[in-house]
Amino acid sequence: MTLTREYLILPLAMALSACGDGADQHGQITTGQTESQSVEPEPDEGPRTLTVEGRVSSGIECPVVQTPGGDVWALSVGEADVRPSDYVTITGTIARMSICQQGRGTIEVDRISPAELPARDRDPARAGGAKPTAAYLSGQWVAKGLSGTCRTPDFSIRRTSGGLVLEGDISNHDDNALVVLGNYPRVDLDEPRQDLPLEGRGPDGLAILRPATDAAYEPISIGSARIDGDGVVFIKCPA
Repeated sequence: MTLTREYLILPLAMALSACGDGADQHGQITTGQTESQSVEPEPDEGPRTLTVEGRVSSGIECPVVQTPGGDVWALSVGEADVRPSDYVTITGTIARMSICQQGRGTIEVDRISPAELPARDRDPARAGGAKPTAAYLSGQWVAKGLSGTCRTPDFSIRRTSGGLVLEGDISNHDDNALVVLGNYPRVDLDEPRQDLPLEGRGPDGLAILRPATDAAYEPISIGSARIDGDGVVFIKCPA
C-alpha cells in the first residue's frame, strides 16, 4: 500500500531514540551532548600575590599604575613612598574589597622598587632597541639623515680607565663627557648642564634626548646635531 506522511512520524521518533538521544522530563529531545554551564569558582585559599611594572599616576580615589601592556591597577600604598610619574616595580596582594574602584583591581602594596625605564614608556611610537651597553656604545656615531657621513662622525665613545667616555664637540662644555649606564643610561654633563638620557634604537641606533625634566633647558649641540625636541638619533659607523 502507499505510505502517507502521517505513517512516517512514529518510525522517525523511534529511530531518534535508538541513536542514543533521549528526552528530558519535559518531553524535549536532547542531543546526548552535555551543555557547558557556568560553575561557581572555588573560594580562594588565600590572598593572591602579584608583581607588576609600570608608571604611577594619580587616580580617581587612589594612585594607579599602568603597565607597558596597558593594564591599570589601583594601589593601596599605605606608608609607601610613591609619587606620580615614578616608574617602578610593585609587589603586593590583590585586595578583596577596595574603595579605589578603578582598573583591574587594587593591589595592597608590600614592596616598591625603581624599575628600568623602557624606551616605549616615554613615547608609544618609539620601538626601543638594543639596551645600551659598553660594547654596544663603543665606536663612532653620526646623526641619522641625508647629510650624515661617517667620514666626519659627530662623536665617538670609548672605554677608558675612568669609565665610558663620549668625545666630541659639545657646546659650552669640555670635548668629553662620562657616559653612565645602569637603570638610567645618560651622558653625564658638568653642572649647570643637565644630563642627557640615552636610548637604544633599532639594531645600530642610539638616541640622545633632552633632559627628562620640566626645568628650563638650553639646547646642547654635539657635533653637528642639536639635542632638542624629541632628541636626535645617531647611527653607529662601521668599525
